[in-house]
Amino acid sequence: MKVKKKIELGNGHKIEFGESTWNTHAISVRNRYPTKKGGFSPRSSSEIPIEDVKLIVEESVKNGYISELQMIEIAEICLQKLKIKSDPDNALSKQNKIDLMKQALTDKLFLSDLAEITDDFTAVDSENI
Repeated sequence: MKVKKKIELGNGHKIEFGESTWNTHAISVRNRYPTKKGGFSPRSSSEIPIEDVKLIVEESVKNGYISELQMIEIAEICLQKLKIKSDPDNALSKQNKIDLMKQALTDKLFLSDLAEITDDFTAVDSENI
């Protein structure tokens, strides 16, 4: 993998994006957590196609491996990214994000809104297939 971008998560842990080893036009991602001695780390894995990230997340959610809080955090990041893309002047502040996450943990209406948004995205995805 020819690394194009690294996200440093601390303690040597990184998420790397780049040109895949199997096709210079394909993007891949890998989770990297090297040990001091270069040995095996349970957090490290080989690179995967970026398209597979969606499949991995979907199946992890469907099969109960992602907690409700983690799903809310993922949804919030996705919604925020869409909002910034459509209107960068209306981006949420860090405090707004924290408030939304707190609200989501206790507000059934908010969780219902997230479910409705998910249904909307699913419908759009189905139309594009």
